[in-house]
Amino acid sequence: MSNSNDENNQPRNQGESIELLGVIYGIGMNVNNIIGVGIFTTPGIVWKQVKTPHVVILLWLAGGIVSLFGSLIYTEYGALHRDNGGEKIYLEKAYPSPRLMASYLFSFMFIFVIRPVIICAVLQSAAQYTWYMFVGTSPLDGDDKIDPLLNGWQNKFKPYWILKLIAILFLLLITGYHLLNRKLANKINHGLAITKMIVILVIALGGISKYHNNENWKKPLDDNSINTAVNSYPIAIIQILFSYNGWNTLNYSLDEFRNPEVRLKLSNISSIVIVTILYLLANVAFITALPSDVITKTEHFNETITADFFKSIFFDSSVAARVLSLFVVLSAVGTAATSVWSGSRVIVSAAKSNFFPIFSPQLVKWREREINQQGQRGENMRYTEYTPVNALLAQLACCIFIILIVGGSIQVDSFVLFTSIATFSVWIFYIITSLGLVKTRKRYPNNSPFKVPRSIIHLFIVSGFLFIALSFVPDKESIHSYIVQISFILVSSTATDTTATDTTTTDTTATDTTATDTTATDTTATVTTATDTAINTTAIVVAS
Repeated sequence: MSNSNDENNQPRNQGESIELLGVIYGIGMNVNNIIGVGIFTTPGIVWKQVKTPHVVILLWLAGGIVSLFGSLIYTEYGALHRDNGGEKIYLEKAYPSPRLMASYLFSFMFIFVIRPVIICAVLQSAAQYTWYMFVGTSPLDGDDKIDPLLNGWQNKFKPYWILKLIAILFLLLITGYHLLNRKLANKINHGLAITKMIVILVIALGGISKYHNNENWKKPLDDNSINTAVNSYPIAIIQILFSYNGWNTLNYSLDEFRNPEVRLKLSNISSIVIVTILYLLANVAFITALPSDVITKTEHFNETITADFFKSIFFDSSVAARVLSLFVVLSAVGTAATSVWSGSRVIVSAAKSNFFPIFSPQLVKWREREINQQGQRGENMRYTEYTPVNALLAQLACCIFIILIVGGSIQVDSFVLFTSIATFSVWIFYIITSLGLVKTRKRYPNNSPFKVPRSIIHLFIVSGFLFIALSFVPDKESIHSYIVQISFILVSSTATDTTATDTTTTDTTATDTTATDTTATDTTATVTTATDTAINTTAIVVAS
């Protein structure tokens, strides 16, 4: 049976149609991808850092506005380049010289740093809520608590390494059912997505019963901290931006939209507005319903704030908090499953472009399996199911390495570490992509049917640079932010060095192949030099 490739670089049976999506479906898809585990974990961190409730709400509102600006920028990209692939396509068009360099660097960082670290952050949160579900306290609280100022090798096995093992078990479970059956995986993921939406609505609406309590709104968490220091904001802002991440999801499925310049704009704007409202309601519920000592009694961060919220609104019932924590765990697993599914397709896409010269032939392979299924009218149906087995296994190995080695070797809270690396990394490319839109407009001045106001592009870029600059400000009580960024630089330096090696290998191969052609050889050498220079420049800029 002949086949082609769909938008996820997945083989599609001949004659299989692509369902054109409407605005409502686009809104649902975007909302589902934006609302992950962040809103169940990060509000306690933000409140602890910022202290003043009104400032907390303003920061969450600002996060929504910045995300809306970014979403509008990507809407123009989608209207101009009606191809799937997101940043990979946009960077390739905006920065054509050296050829594929920008898209190659993004793909490498996305596959080896951004996507797996996001998966690890989500699973770390799932593990913490699982611990709460069985023990009844946060792993950062109690007698046997994790000390975030010690690395994993210095912490006690229980609960530190127990959480790591739980996260890996979830990862094995998710990867396993994606390997077994694609349709089963889709059904499970859709069910978990519904669970996630129910939980966020319960939080947003459940706090209504406590809205008469306004004590927490009258003063900051710490009476002595009327003005929060600037160095308290970086971690808070990182967590907020992490919670909003995913607003560019629809740009990876543009061929499923009819008139994308219209429907993509409506879907993006509506979904960001919906998510922002839900996040504001959830934070208002947390601040109103929870006693302030839930945040202040912990020496570090409260990363199981949703469980404490359930306990508060259900008459201080520990049983209710444990039972309802299960739904947060399921929501987190669903978020991770979506990332595992899409991440494997990105690996296949990069392998098709031969971004990994030695391993590409293996990573690009799909396992084919004939499936017999009974149709709705009782007829027998037969189709071929395709699974990117090697890509899933490579992603699994990368995530396990990050959970155990990277997470266990740095003296910082694992969730904060993973979210900071992922958010910091992806925002570098958001800035580069937004700058690329200015270059693209100059190259194609009249091609785009939708143009975002230039002021929005500039505000988004300035916001990104401010965020990057703030990320290097050390935390006032420790060196969390500094360590987090140093860890990112070490990871990115390793990645870029490997990229340079792989690129050189590819170009050397091309040179050998065209050894009889002096001109081709000289061109290859030039490309190699330009590539190495670009990579080294990127590493220097990041390190600065």
